[in-house]
Amino acid sequence: MNKKGVTLIELIVVLVIIAIAAALAVPNIAAWLPNYRLRTATRDIVSTMRTAQMKAVSTNLEHRVQFDAEAGSYIIQRMTTAGPPPVDDGVAQVLPSGIRFQEIDLDGADDNVAIFNPNSTSTSGHVTLRNKRDTEKRIVLFAATGRIRVEE
Repeated sequence: MNKKGVTLIELIVVLVIIAIAAALAVPNIAAWLPNYRLRTATRDIVSTMRTAQMKAVSTNLEHRVQFDAEAGSYIIQRMTTAGPPPVDDGVAQVLPSGIRFQEIDLDGADDNVAIFNPNSTSTSGHVTLRNKRDTEKRIVLFAATGRIRVEE
């Protein structure tokens, strides 16, 4: 007979092979996740800093990124033409689970604020993030140029 199709035995064998492959992959994914979250959090903070820098230049007003180490959050703020206090520009961003601020060392009036000026300069210093596996990434600000760099 010339019947086309798959037998039940063949289907079960394929499903068992897929289940074994999935069982072998799960531990690798669990080990990879903390580093992925650290990279994501670092990229998000750098993106927020660059956004604040661009807003400072385009609006001709000082913008800043305020870090809250205890809450594990950060937010863009802008100075108004009337002066202090700064006004929140958006909502606070929260670090992914398992990621925390290891160190926030920024020059300026407040140690937890990165200030971006209309001439594209900024405060100097760094923000260090750490995951549960004690891997760190450091975001470095250069005052004279406003450059933002990520270091391992």
